Amino acid sequence: MKKSFMIFLLIFSAMIWVKPAQAASIPNGFTTWSGMSTTDIHKTWLIKFNMPIDVNTINDSNVYMTDDSNRALSTVLTVSSDQTSVQISALSTFTPGSKYWIYITGGITADNGKQKLSQPLAIPFTVTGPISSVTDSYSSLITSFTVETQPNVYSVSINQNNMLYEGNNTFSLAMTNLKQGNKVVINAYDSAGRLLQSESYTVN
Repeated sequence: MKKSFMIFLLIFSAMIWVKPAQAASIPNGFTTWSGMSTTDIHKTWLIKFNMPIDVNTINDSNVYMTDDSNRALSTVLTVSSDQTSVQISALSTFTPGSKYWIYITGGITADNGKQKLSQPLAIPFTVTGPISSVTDSYSSLITSFTVETQPNVYSVSINQNNMLYEGNNTFSLAMTNLKQGNKVVINAYDSAGRLLQSESYTVN
């Protein structure tokens, strides 16, 4: 029996499966996979095939990424040494709260040059913010902030002041000289010091 050339497995680190999603316009012939979610705004996705692929067919026409308005993102494609997987990463960071799509077309062929990908795929994913919630307790003397985050957050700062880690993905900080209505900037970082999210917060 002739073996079909197909995507055997898509590997996503720290992945979360969510209910099926559909974009406004999917190209004809594509099968839409269930949606996924990540908190990593620098996410690199790994696509694994069930046989070696022709590296000459791996390009931004056959493997590409768009936002939810079908605007193409600039990406980098990296083929593994055994030619059975491809990494795709965007040159720009993803925006928390936004949805994106990975498209894998039938233009990809096996290394034997005879078999084309049997099932072109459209794969949606959303990017959830590393910062889950921000609360404050205001007084004229001192304002106390509490920030809850996703597990991939290593440190948080407010107006460049480092917050104290309290455990359970929770950070705290007390600041003076603030008034109700003042805006502060909250930054969340990963363990490598990369900025994961920056947001403005208004003191209540």
